[in-house]
Amino acid sequence: MKARQAALAAGMITAALLAGCSNLESTAPEQATPEQGIPQRGVMILQCGGSPVRVTLTGEQALIEAMQGRFLLERVVTASGARYEAPSDSSTSFWNKGDKGLLTIKGESLPECEPAGALVLQAGEWVVEDINRGGIIDRSRVTLNFGNDGRVSGRASCNNYVGAYQVDGRSLQLSQLATTRRACAPALNEQETRFVQTLEQISRFHLDETGALILEGEEGGSLKARLE
Repeated sequence: MKARQAALAAGMITAALLAGCSNLESTAPEQATPEQGIPQRGVMILQCGGSPVRVTLTGEQALIEAMQGRFLLERVVTASGARYEAPSDSSTSFWNKGDKGLLTIKGESLPECEPAGALVLQAGEWVVEDINRGGIIDRSRVTLNFGNDGRVSGRASCNNYVGAYQVDGRSLQLSQLATTRRACAPALNEQETRFVQTLEQISRFHLDETGALILEGEEGGSLKARLE
Protein backbone atom coordinates (compact mmCIF):
# COMPACT_ATOMS: atom_id res chain seq x y z
CA MET A 1 0.00 0.00 0.00
CA LYS A 2 2.83 2.39 0.93
CA ALA A 3 4.58 1.61 -2.36
CA ARG A 4 1.35 2.33 -4.27
CA GLN A 5 0.86 5.65 -2.46
CA ALA A 6 4.51 6.64 -3.02
CA ALA A 7 4.19 5.84 -6.73
CA LEU A 8 1.01 7.91 -6.96
CA ALA A 9 2.65 10.83 -5.16
CA ALA A 10 5.66 10.59 -7.48
CA GLY A 11 3.42 10.71 -10.53
CA MET A 12 1.57 13.74 -9.21
CA ILE A 13 4.81 15.60 -8.46
CA THR A 14 6.37 14.77 -11.83
CA ALA A 15 3.24 15.74 -13.78
CA ALA A 16 2.97 19.04 -12.02
CA LEU A 17 6.64 19.83 -12.57
CA LEU A 18 6.21 19.22 -16.29
CA ALA A 19 3.01 21.19 -16.53
CA GLY A 20 4.26 24.09 -14.38
CA CYS A 21 2.08 26.75 -12.91
CA SER A 22 2.40 29.37 -15.65
CA ASN A 23 -1.25 29.02 -16.61
CA LEU A 24 -2.47 30.06 -13.19
CA GLU A 25 -3.33 33.75 -13.36
CA SER A 26 -3.07 35.61 -10.08
CA THR A 27 -5.92 38.00 -9.43
CA ALA A 28 -5.99 40.84 -6.96
CA PRO A 29 -9.58 41.25 -5.76
CA GLU A 30 -10.65 42.40 -2.31
CA GLN A 31 -9.71 39.14 -0.64
CA ALA A 32 -8.93 38.47 3.01
CA THR A 33 -5.54 39.68 4.17
CA PRO A 34 -2.91 36.93 4.61
CA GLU A 35 -3.05 35.28 8.02
CA GLN A 36 0.23 34.75 9.83
CA GLY A 37 1.39 31.12 9.68
CA ILE A 38 -0.80 30.25 6.66
CA PRO A 39 1.23 29.69 3.47
CA GLN A 40 0.12 31.80 0.50
CA ARG A 41 2.43 30.34 -2.15
CA GLY A 42 4.20 27.05 -2.67
CA VAL A 43 3.51 23.34 -3.02
CA MET A 44 1.98 21.09 -0.38
CA ILE A 45 1.78 17.30 -0.58
CA LEU A 46 -0.95 16.13 1.78
CA GLN A 47 -2.49 12.85 2.82
CA CYS A 48 -6.28 13.06 3.07
CA GLY A 49 -7.18 9.74 4.63
CA GLY A 50 -5.68 7.24 2.18
CA SER A 51 -5.50 9.69 -0.73
CA PRO A 52 -2.38 11.73 -1.58
CA VAL A 53 -3.25 15.27 -2.69
CA ARG A 54 -1.02 17.93 -4.24
CA VAL A 55 -1.89 21.58 -3.58
CA THR A 56 -0.17 24.37 -5.53
CA LEU A 57 -0.80 27.80 -4.00
CA THR A 58 -0.27 30.90 -6.15
CA GLY A 59 -1.56 33.65 -3.91
CA GLU A 60 -5.25 34.00 -4.78
CA GLN A 61 -5.63 30.59 -6.43
CA ALA A 62 -5.08 26.97 -5.49
CA LEU A 63 -4.63 24.09 -7.93
CA ILE A 64 -5.79 20.83 -6.33
CA GLU A 65 -4.56 17.58 -7.87
CA ALA A 66 -6.19 14.54 -6.35
CA MET A 67 -7.24 11.07 -7.45
CA GLN A 68 -10.51 12.61 -8.61
CA GLY A 69 -8.82 15.04 -11.03
CA ARG A 70 -7.54 18.65 -11.17
CA PHE A 71 -9.46 21.60 -9.73
CA LEU A 72 -8.56 25.29 -9.97
CA LEU A 73 -10.00 27.16 -6.98
CA GLU A 74 -10.10 30.85 -6.09
CA ARG A 75 -9.61 32.31 -2.65
CA VAL A 76 -12.65 33.59 -0.76
CA VAL A 77 -13.02 35.56 2.46
CA THR A 78 -13.05 33.44 5.61
CA ALA A 79 -12.73 34.10 9.33
CA SER A 80 -9.62 31.95 9.75
CA GLY A 81 -7.09 30.13 7.62
CA ALA A 82 -7.33 30.43 3.83
CA ARG A 83 -10.35 29.05 1.99
CA TYR A 84 -10.53 28.37 -1.76
CA GLU A 85 -13.61 27.45 -3.78
CA ALA A 86 -14.35 26.49 -7.38
CA PRO A 87 -15.71 29.65 -9.11
CA SER A 88 -18.97 28.03 -10.20
CA ASP A 89 -19.28 25.28 -7.59
CA SER A 90 -18.91 26.10 -3.89
CA SER A 91 -19.30 22.39 -3.10
CA THR A 92 -15.67 21.96 -4.21
CA SER A 93 -13.37 23.70 -1.75
CA PHE A 94 -10.09 23.57 0.13
CA TRP A 95 -9.66 25.14 3.55
CA ASN A 96 -5.99 25.61 4.32
CA LYS A 97 -5.04 25.71 8.00
CA GLY A 98 -1.25 25.79 7.91
CA ASP A 99 0.17 22.30 7.46
CA LYS A 100 -3.32 20.79 7.53
CA GLY A 101 -6.45 21.32 5.49
CA LEU A 102 -9.99 20.26 4.71
CA LEU A 103 -10.82 19.20 1.14
CA THR A 104 -14.34 18.80 -0.25
CA ILE A 105 -14.86 17.67 -3.84
CA LYS A 106 -18.35 18.04 -5.31
CA GLY A 107 -19.90 17.87 -1.86
CA GLU A 108 -17.87 14.88 -0.69
CA SER A 109 -15.57 15.72 2.24
CA LEU A 110 -12.32 13.83 2.53
CA PRO A 111 -10.75 13.04 5.93
CA GLU A 112 -8.63 15.87 7.35
CA CYS A 113 -5.55 16.43 5.21
CA GLU A 114 -2.16 16.21 6.91
CA PRO A 115 1.41 16.54 5.56
CA ALA A 116 2.26 13.43 3.54
CA GLY A 117 5.73 13.51 5.06
CA ALA A 118 7.74 10.52 3.87
CA LEU A 119 5.70 10.13 0.66
CA VAL A 120 7.19 13.38 -0.62
CA LEU A 121 10.74 12.24 0.05
CA GLN A 122 10.10 8.76 -1.37
CA ALA A 123 8.79 10.11 -4.70
CA GLY A 124 12.04 9.19 -6.52
CA GLU A 125 15.70 10.15 -6.83
CA TRP A 126 16.39 13.77 -5.89
CA VAL A 127 19.35 15.41 -7.64
CA VAL A 128 20.98 18.13 -5.55
CA GLU A 129 21.52 21.43 -7.37
CA ASP A 130 22.54 23.63 -4.47
CA ILE A 131 24.47 23.24 -1.21
CA ASN A 132 24.23 26.10 1.29
CA ARG A 133 23.13 28.52 -1.47
CA GLY A 134 26.46 28.12 -3.27
CA GLY A 135 25.47 25.82 -6.14
CA ILE A 136 27.51 22.72 -6.93
CA ILE A 137 30.47 21.94 -9.20
CA ASP A 138 29.51 21.65 -12.88
CA ARG A 139 28.90 18.06 -14.01
CA SER A 140 29.31 16.73 -10.48
CA ARG A 141 26.50 14.55 -9.14
CA VAL A 142 24.96 14.62 -5.68
CA THR A 143 21.78 12.64 -5.04
CA LEU A 144 19.26 11.72 -2.35
CA ASN A 145 17.21 8.51 -2.28
CA PHE A 146 14.77 8.04 0.60
CA GLY A 147 13.64 4.42 0.84
CA ASN A 148 10.38 3.28 2.40
CA ASP A 149 12.48 1.25 4.84
CA GLY A 150 13.79 4.34 6.63
CA ARG A 151 17.15 4.30 4.85
CA VAL A 152 18.67 7.16 2.86
CA SER A 153 21.39 6.70 0.24
CA GLY A 154 22.95 8.35 -2.77
CA ARG A 155 26.06 9.89 -4.22
CA ALA A 156 27.86 12.54 -2.19
CA SER A 157 29.96 13.87 -5.14
CA CYS A 158 32.66 11.23 -5.47
CA ASN A 159 31.74 8.61 -2.88
CA ASN A 160 28.46 6.89 -2.11
CA TYR A 161 26.74 7.22 1.25
CA VAL A 162 24.07 5.49 3.33
CA GLY A 163 22.23 6.39 6.49
CA ALA A 164 18.91 6.38 8.31
CA TYR A 165 16.12 8.95 8.44
CA GLN A 166 12.94 9.67 10.39
CA VAL A 167 10.04 11.91 9.33
CA ASP A 168 7.41 13.58 11.48
CA GLY A 169 5.25 15.96 9.42
CA ARG A 170 7.80 18.34 7.91
CA SER A 171 10.49 17.48 10.44
CA LEU A 172 13.36 15.33 9.17
CA GLN A 173 16.16 13.74 11.14
CA LEU A 174 19.09 11.90 9.52
CA SER A 175 21.53 9.69 11.40
CA GLN A 176 24.16 6.95 11.03
CA LEU A 177 25.57 8.52 7.86
CA ALA A 178 28.56 6.70 6.39
CA THR A 179 30.42 7.04 3.08
CA THR A 180 32.74 4.92 1.01
CA ARG A 181 36.40 6.02 1.04
CA ARG A 182 37.39 6.38 -2.60
CA ALA A 183 40.08 8.98 -3.37
CA CYS A 184 38.57 12.15 -4.87
CA ALA A 185 39.81 15.28 -6.60
CA PRO A 186 40.32 18.05 -4.00
CA ALA A 187 37.38 20.14 -5.21
CA LEU A 188 35.00 17.18 -5.16
CA ASN A 189 36.29 16.13 -1.77
CA GLU A 190 35.57 19.60 -0.36
CA GLN A 191 32.06 19.62 -1.86
CA GLU A 192 31.42 16.14 -0.52
CA THR A 193 32.45 17.18 2.97
CA ARG A 194 30.11 20.20 2.84
CA PHE A 195 27.24 18.04 1.62
CA VAL A 196 27.60 15.38 4.31
CA GLN A 197 28.05 17.95 7.08
CA THR A 198 24.96 19.82 5.91
CA LEU A 199 22.95 16.60 5.60
CA GLU A 200 23.76 15.71 9.20
CA GLN A 201 22.27 19.03 10.37
CA ILE A 202 19.00 18.89 8.41
CA SER A 203 15.91 19.22 10.59
CA ARG A 204 13.01 20.08 8.24
CA PHE A 205 11.91 19.99 4.60
CA HIS A 206 9.35 21.41 2.20
CA LEU A 207 8.68 21.85 -1.53
CA ASP A 208 9.04 25.37 -2.95
CA GLU A 209 6.76 26.94 -5.56
CA THR A 210 8.74 25.28 -8.38
CA GLY A 211 8.48 21.78 -6.88
CA ALA A 212 12.09 21.69 -5.67
CA LEU A 213 12.81 19.88 -2.41
CA ILE A 214 14.30 22.22 0.20
CA LEU A 215 16.10 20.69 3.20
CA GLU A 216 17.02 23.10 5.98
CA GLY A 217 18.98 22.89 9.22
CA GLU A 218 18.77 24.81 12.47
CA GLU A 219 22.24 26.28 11.89
CA GLY A 220 21.32 27.79 8.52
CA GLY A 221 22.57 25.03 6.21
CA SER A 222 20.38 24.03 3.29
CA LEU A 223 20.13 21.69 0.31
CA LYS A 224 18.01 22.11 -2.81
CA ALA A 225 17.17 19.15 -5.03
CA ARG A 226 14.81 18.14 -7.84
CA LEU A 227 13.33 14.87 -8.96
CA GLU A 228 15.25 13.41 -11.87
